[in-house]
Amino acid sequence: MIYNILDMIFIIFASVSAFAISFLFMPMLINILQKEQVLDEGGKRKIHKGYVPSMGGIVIFIAFTFSILAWLPSNPFFDSKYVLGAISLIALLGIRDDFAPVLPKQKLLVQLIAAGIIIFLADIRIYSFYGFLGIEIIPDWLSYIITVLFIIFVTNAFNLIDGIDGLAGTIGILALGFLGSWFYFAGYPSHSIIAITLALSTLGFLLYNWHPASIFMGDTGSLVIGFVLSICCIWFINLNISLPNENLLHFKAPLSMAAGVLLLPLFDTVRVFILRTRQRVSPLKPDKQHTHHQVLRLLKSHSKTTVLIVFICLVMLILITALAKTVSDNILVPLIVITCILLDILLKNRLYRRFKKRHERNRRA
Repeated sequence: MIYNILDMIFIIFASVSAFAISFLFMPMLINILQKEQVLDEGGKRKIHKGYVPSMGGIVIFIAFTFSILAWLPSNPFFDSKYVLGAISLIALLGIRDDFAPVLPKQKLLVQLIAAGIIIFLADIRIYSFYGFLGIEIIPDWLSYIITVLFIIFVTNAFNLIDGIDGLAGTIGILALGFLGSWFYFAGYPSHSIIAITLALSTLGFLLYNWHPASIFMGDTGSLVIGFVLSICCIWFINLNISLPNENLLHFKAPLSMAAGVLLLPLFDTVRVFILRTRQRVSPLKPDKQHTHHQVLRLLKSHSKTTVLIVFICLVMLILITALAKTVSDNILVPLIVITCILLDILLKNRLYRRFKKRHERNRRA
């Protein structure tokens, strides 16, 4: 019990310091970037207007790192040093990319190195499918490949949802908060402090990123959050199996729970990839076909769009959490996929009706 109280104290202090640093230093960064004219120009593919600073992720990373170094106990820190090193490498990649765009091949190389640190030095990887498609333990070589692909995919998928004010930050806080809470109550405080501290660092930024945004997180923020989420999901999948089946925190469908936490970035990235491929356009070419762009066309408001998307993600996460207690991944994964497809069809129909009415009004005029 004493250890639980101490763990809670460390998490609270780390979270408070992370939020305070992020909240207090973000205005300073905004002023510096505005003074030095390091700004993101709106227009073309981008939906914001004017010039807005776009490197808020620097303060998010500093607040997170300082709080972890200050409050993570020595033993867990020794175990987590490779994780923090890999996160730092991703942050440096984001900072470099925010200053001057990095070539996709160079970005991929750095991400591969960071993923290699996580897999080979920190020994964090996906060991099993836990019964999904009848697959249990997988060979080491396949485990390495799947883990690398998962980390890189999730990292970049989260980067892609950073398209409107407040969305990526809110989704990141929701996902990290859920995983951090699960880690704490499941008895893994060192994992919890990493997730929750990053969530509170992001919250300090979000207060300046809500529409109309004073600053964007940039690749520094989105890549770091996506990278940490990929690690936390691997932790969750592997640690879930260690809990007794009767434990309230044990899930029969751990892969579905990870998908539920990452629902928007996973769904949106796959959806856009399919659309661009069908249109014979490079999957890497930026456009306005993302889910948040589509919803924004309907609601005409960044705040309403963010609230609606986050609400749907929250409802889906709650439903998946309830079902994952008793239903296996073999049933729940297809159910999640079907639900996402139906939601996408509903969105397309609403857009079609909206533009059809607008076309008819213009024709009558």
